[in-house]
Order: sequence, then C-alpha cells, then structure tokens
Amino acid sequence: MNIPHQEVEALLREASEEKIMPLWKNLNSDDVSEKTLDEIVTIADQSCELFLTERLPKLLAGSLVLGEESVHKDPTLMAGLQSDAPVWVIDPLDGTGNFVSGNPPIAIMVCLIHNGVTLGAWVLNPLEGTLTHAEKGGGAFEGDTRLHVTPSVQPLSDLRGALLTKFLPDHLRPTAEAAASCFRITERTKCAGYDYNAFAKNDMQFLFYYRTLVWDHAPGVLIAEEAGGVVRRLDGTPYTPVDTREGLLCAYNLEMWERLQKTLVPTVSIV
Repeated sequence: MNIPHQEVEALLREASEEKIMPLWKNLNSDDVSEKTLDEIVTIADQSCELFLTERLPKLLAGSLVLGEESVHKDPTLMAGLQSDAPVWVIDPLDGTGNFVSGNPPIAIMVCLIHNGVTLGAWVLNPLEGTLTHAEKGGGAFEGDTRLHVTPSVQPLSDLRGALLTKFLPDHLRPTAEAAASCFRITERTKCAGYDYNAFAKNDMQFLFYYRTLVWDHAPGVLIAEEAGGVVRRLDGTPYTPVDTREGLLCAYNLEMWERLQKTLVPTVSIV
C-alpha cells in the first residue's frame, strides 16, 4: 500500500493551524463540556476531528475513518477495525485537559490500520510544529531525522518514564505505585503522543499504561517499535490495535522490558 505521508502531514498541519491553535489559551466556558466522568471535550477536539474525517478518506480510496469523538457518540463504529478496508484512526486533540488549562503538552495523532496491523502513524505537536511519523518496516522519523532508541541496558534508578497507574485494578495498583521510587523520574504528562515521541527520541526510557484506547496508543506504538523499542501487553504478548485488552509496557529492549515487568506487575504471568 502506498502511504501518502506528505499529504497526511499537510492535513495535520492545516488542522492545527485552523482548528487547534486559534483556540489555544482562548477557550470560553461554553467551549468545554464534560464527556464522561473526569473526561472533557472541547470544540477544538470536535472541529479538528470533523476536518480530518472529511479529508483523510480522499487520500486513500475505500478507506474508513474512526475518530475518538465519533466513537464516543456511537460505539458501534469500532466494528470498522474488523473490516477489510483500511481505517484512519484519529485522536484530534491528545491532552485535552492540558489544552483546557493552557499547559503543554498536546498532540494531534493519526494512524492507518489495515487487517489488524498499523501501517502508518503521525503525531504532530501543534505548539512546537514538530511532526513524528512512522511506516511499518520503514522506520520512525522526526522530519527527515531517523529515530533510534538506545539499545543499552540501564539501572532502573537511571530511568525516566511514563508511569500511568490511575486505571490499574486494585490488585495491581499498590505494587506499581510503590515501584515509582525505583526510577529516576516518573511522568504523568496526560498526553500519550508526547510520551511516545519522548521515548523514540531517548528522552524517556519506558512507558507504562493500563487503559489503551486505540487512538491513544496505536500511533505511538508503531513509532516506538520502528525506533527499535519493545512494546507488549503486560503478559508479554504482542500489542495489536484490534486487541481490546488492557495494559501496555514499552522499553528499549527485551531485557529491560522483562526487568520492568517484574518490577511493576510481578504477579502478571508471562505467557
């Protein structure tokens, strides 16, 4: 499949310029609403998703679109991932809470999935104007610079990573939260797009999540893997974008992944 990288990048930049940045630190109270308990949505999320939903299918004949906000309104749309058609998955504004508070980071994320495999991924940082992209088997890049994670094994005390424990079940959370003291720095940026880019650029050495909605993670997982990282479910099985199970751990290499898994969720058996 010929993936139109330049055209997707152009659309993301246009969406950022027209739908996101004019509202940065410029939201009115009626521009923000509660989507679910502890989860908000803004007119920036909605208008950006509509913009991309209208334009992305024109880049690839027969393709479908799956957007975070459209799925919230109609969960049956998730069935599109099981079809034979290529599917554009959109997170129109990753880090909505940050956007509302006027604090970085934020991102726009898109990926292309076909037959259960993520083929292409794009993550745009609207505030910095940087775009990271990846293609299955073709590497991960920021602009023209290819990204590679450091393959070395490091002490846990040297590691900086994203450690998200909010959605962990009660039998796993205490151990994972206690393990935070093992690391140099743990982050909760509330923006997975930022986290995966930081990992691919060696600014973070691991990522740990429990809730793994496809629009939040499929783009970043491809970027992380194409940069050389190891991404797996907590039981060691591979991540796929059509797998609805919870839990995800990303590390530089298999040895580091295994050490992190035993530290954060030692009671989860490796398959």
